[in-house]
Amino acid sequence: MQTPKHIFLLLLVCSVGFLPAGSTVEWEDVLNVTGNIVCTCGCPTTLVSACSCHRAEEMNREVEAMLTEGSTNQEIYDHYVAQFGLEVLAAPRVEGFNIVGWFLPVLVLLLGGGGVIVGYRYLKGDDGAKIVTPTTNPINEKYHSEIQREIADLDT
Repeated sequence: MQTPKHIFLLLLVCSVGFLPAGSTVEWEDVLNVTGNIVCTCGCPTTLVSACSCHRAEEMNREVEAMLTEGSTNQEIYDHYVAQFGLEVLAAPRVEGFNIVGWFLPVLVLLLGGGGVIVGYRYLKGDDGAKIVTPTTNPINEKYHSEIQREIADLDT
């Protein structure tokens, strides 16, 4: 009877997928993390993934070591924030007062666009405006007759 042998082989093959992967970290994962961290070398604000200085190389190796140890991206960011402050993050966190930094530009653009539209409509004028014709009343008739008389005097 070979059934237990087949079951054992099947379990062995299926369990290979659950073995931990090697301790290697893909360079793309390192760049993903360092693309959100500003280099602390003193150069103009440059991301670690784009900076070519010695400090950026050190930070890349640090991030690679942390990822190899099993640290999450958030843990790595927290490590650098604890070491250098919030300025080390390329983008502010969406929490507390920083929410204003994320939503204020959008709000300003929407309000500015609305202001431009309202201003354009105001300066353009109302297309649905009714043409007001003068009514016949004694004052209008008086001015009309005077205008006609002055025009006749100019012709002569």
